[in-house]
Amino acid sequence: MFITGFVTRIKCAFRDKEMIFWTLLFPVMLATLFYFCFSNLDSADAFSPVKTAVVADQAYRQAAGFQAALEEVSKEGEDRLLQLTRVETREEADRLLEDGRVEGYLTIEAGAPKLTVRDDGLNQTILKSFLDQYLQISATAAHILERNPQAAQQGLLTDLMGQQEFTREISLSNAKPSHQLPYFYALIAMVCLYGSFQGLTSAFYLQANLSALGARRSMAPRKKLAMITADMLGSLAVHLLTMLVLLCYLLLVLRLDFGNQIGYLLLTVLVGSVVGVSLGALVGAALRIKVEVKTAILITLSLACCFLAGLMVEGISYAIQQNAPAAWLNPAARISDAFYCLYYYDNHTRYFMDLGVLCAMAAIFGLGAMACLRRRKYESI
Repeated sequence: MFITGFVTRIKCAFRDKEMIFWTLLFPVMLATLFYFCFSNLDSADAFSPVKTAVVADQAYRQAAGFQAALEEVSKEGEDRLLQLTRVETREEADRLLEDGRVEGYLTIEAGAPKLTVRDDGLNQTILKSFLDQYLQISATAAHILERNPQAAQQGLLTDLMGQQEFTREISLSNAKPSHQLPYFYALIAMVCLYGSFQGLTSAFYLQANLSALGARRSMAPRKKLAMITADMLGSLAVHLLTMLVLLCYLLLVLRLDFGNQIGYLLLTVLVGSVVGVSLGALVGAALRIKVEVKTAILITLSLACCFLAGLMVEGISYAIQQNAPAAWLNPAARISDAFYCLYYYDNHTRYFMDLGVLCAMAAIFGLGAMACLRRRKYESI
């Protein structure tokens, strides 16, 4: 009988087209929208060489040192600073600047380089910093050579021409930072909480005062605990299947990188789904109001939790966590943070803290729903 109830619940869940849309098709559509909207977030901070023009006239050709400096910073490679365009006259450079094809242009006037720009911005600041550094190094080298003409042969200018770094960049994680992944983490958390619709449906069809099916099942010669357990597990199985389809879509179709800890990813989805289904069952069993109102409560609660977990605004979850410790009671934030930990951290301390909170929530919601459903008695059916 347990298996029959379990299989029957699965069949009924798959026949509910509205439920399948909101727990599977809608998340897939939303994930696709996120992918196209946020795909450029990770490349937005990447540095692009500054488009610069240089007037290659007679004065420029005589400035061998300046030519060498420009060649060095504009050659192909990861450290390329400038994308150089050579023009013959200043009028050509002015046209390029007016058309917005370059950020500025360089000329040699009275033996010294000069920068011309049209706007103020980051790229113009980079050009000015490069020119200031070149002029400073040139003046220092000229001063040294004036006092010691043999300085170049003695290697005294080597340190002057090179750049010495006094800090070392290190990474606290082997994972590449991503601005778009938190949105997908929050999306997965939202779908986990959408499992509450499955739990609500199970609770609805287990109560004799709410549905004719509930009345028939209440009179069936079956243990109530076994019937409730089979129904809830059937709802959980269907929701887990939709979650697996969503994960496969994110990983195999959209090619998102969630790290290589697939086992822990699936464990997080499992626990998050249990939280969602048990939450819906608790609301469906404990509140004696219309099912439409219960659905509205679950939708509002799910979206509020996901908003605070960063579904709509990047960084809001971190800000809330720093200023409101009660954020640890947000199931969507804990699911999202668990994915974050698996991607960035080498140890699982914080991950298991998130999982522990989720397991506690699932136990409280599940036991509460079970108690409400088992103790429900009716004077007549």
